[in-house]
Amino acid sequence: MRPRVSIIMPAFNSERFIGEAIISVLAQTYDNWELLIVNDGSRDNTAAVIAAFTDPRIKVFHQENKGIGSARNLALDHASGSLLCGLDSDDMLPSDSLECRVRVFEEEPRTDIVDGRVLFMDGELKNTVQVFVPDFEGDPFPDLISFGGKSFMGFSWMIRWGPEHTERFPVEQTHGEDLLFYLQYANGKHYKAVDRTVLIYRRTGHSTMANLRGLERSYIKIGRWLAASQRISKAEMRSFLRKRKRIMLGSYWKAGQPLLAIRALFI
Repeated sequence: MRPRVSIIMPAFNSERFIGEAIISVLAQTYDNWELLIVNDGSRDNTAAVIAAFTDPRIKVFHQENKGIGSARNLALDHASGSLLCGLDSDDMLPSDSLECRVRVFEEEPRTDIVDGRVLFMDGELKNTVQVFVPDFEGDPFPDLISFGGKSFMGFSWMIRWGPEHTERFPVEQTHGEDLLFYLQYANGKHYKAVDRTVLIYRRTGHSTMANLRGLERSYIKIGRWLAASQRISKAEMRSFLRKRKRIMLGSYWKAGQPLLAIRALFI
C-alpha cells in the first residue's frame, strides 16, 4: 500500500478562501491522504464552509483562538500518515503536488524531505508575483541557518513523519514558526526537490510593518533557540546574527523606516 500523507491546515477567519484550499486537496491525483483542519476560533463562517465538505478523509478540530503554532500542533497530534505536509487555508496545491513528491519517497529511501517550486500569486490568483525554485540537494540545515534561500521559502516541504517525531511549532511566534519547525527537523536529513510546482501561495496584503516587526522578533527567538540547542558552532552563530541584522536592516530601509533599520543593527 502506498504511504498516507497527512496534510495539516490551520484556519482562522478563512471563509473567503478555505473552500478553494480544500477543493485543491480533493482534486489531488494521489488519493491516500488525510486533511487535518484546525478551526482556530474563527468568528466568521469558516466552520460552516468546512462542514459543507463530507469526504471521510477530512478531519476537523475546533479550538479557541490560540494562534497558528497551536493549531498546527493540534493537527500534528492527530496525524497518522508516514508523510506530512502543510497547506494554509488561503493557499492551494496543484493537482499533482502529492503524487510527484510521494514518488520520490518511494523510489529513494534515503530522502527525508521533498520540496518543489512555489508560486506566489496575488489574492485573486491572477498574477504570479514571485517564483521560488529550489536549488539544492543534501542536508538543508546549513542552508537554513545561513538564510541561503536554496531550500526554504515557507511551509512547502513534504517530510517523513511518524510517532517518533516530537518536533512541534512554537506557539508564541507570529512569524517564522515554520522556519523554527524545519530547523528542529532538518539537521542531518536529506532534502531533494522535484521540478514541479508543489504549492500556490496567495499573497493577501497584510501590513508590511506588522510583518517586519513580527519577523524581527521571531528571528531573535530563533537565534536564542539555536544558541541553546548547541547544534551550531560559534562561528555559524555569529554568521546567523550578522545575516539576520543585514536582512532586517535592508527590509526596514526599503519600508522607509531608517531609524528601525539602524536599531536592527544593535539588537
